[in-house]
Amino acid sequence: MHGLGNDFVIVDGRSHAFRPDPDTIRAICDRHRGVGGDQLLVIEPPSAPTADARMRIYNVDGTEAETCLNATRCVCWLLLEEGFDKVRLETLGGLIAARRAAGGDVALRLGAPRWDWAAIPLSQPADTGGLDMESGPLSHPVALNLGNPHLVCFVPDRDAVDVRRWAPALAANPALPEGANIGIAQVVTDDRLRAVVWERPGILTQACGSGACAAVLAARRRGLITARRVVVEMPGGNLTVEVHEDDSLTLTGPVAIAFSGRFSTDHGIAA
Repeated sequence: MHGLGNDFVIVDGRSHAFRPDPDTIRAICDRHRGVGGDQLLVIEPPSAPTADARMRIYNVDGTEAETCLNATRCVCWLLLEEGFDKVRLETLGGLIAARRAAGGDVALRLGAPRWDWAAIPLSQPADTGGLDMESGPLSHPVALNLGNPHLVCFVPDRDAVDVRRWAPALAANPALPEGANIGIAQVVTDDRLRAVVWERPGILTQACGSGACAAVLAARRRGLITARRVVVEMPGGNLTVEVHEDDSLTLTGPVAIAFSGRFSTDHGIAA
């Protein structure tokens, strides 16, 4: 499945446990020799009593990620298709609630962000409203955590930035012991942004749900916008972010199935 081109291989591991090793994850996500995808997702039975299912998110290098909101929309859509009216999905980044939205979209209800330096995390105390970091045209990023760490840099023109050149150095800054997703955002109007995200562990994706939320929250914190409902234009399409009075969020966007299939046990991968 994919959410605006941010694509995932999704395995249902609720009936038969599926715990791939890093080599298997890399093989599955390889776009030339495997299925190909930005991440591998595994649906599991929940461990939290209030959750309907658990989602594990594996990066292309085999590491496990805390949160991916495009992935969450895809998995929640699959669960909604099973007959759920609403879904609560358990992730390493916390519980996320989902419902159907107009036009076949999926809406996620998210908790408030964390702004304190230790939650990002940073290696030492700092003002997360404008960190003393830079890489080429990317400077003084806003830092926040939405279940995963984000830095957001504002630029006059999103498309004029060579993201592959400048974002990796910022993500590898020694002040970020766990790295971070690097967002590049442009304010278009009070209720519209253009953004692109360099994701850990080093992928320039077509869309990033948590990155869209981070861009809106960072723009509001900087006083660049005041709107509570904002459209975020990403290379793969548009996401809508609504900021509520208690700073919780609703992220709404589309999902799509690319194809379905089965892994062959002949290659050591569970069906």
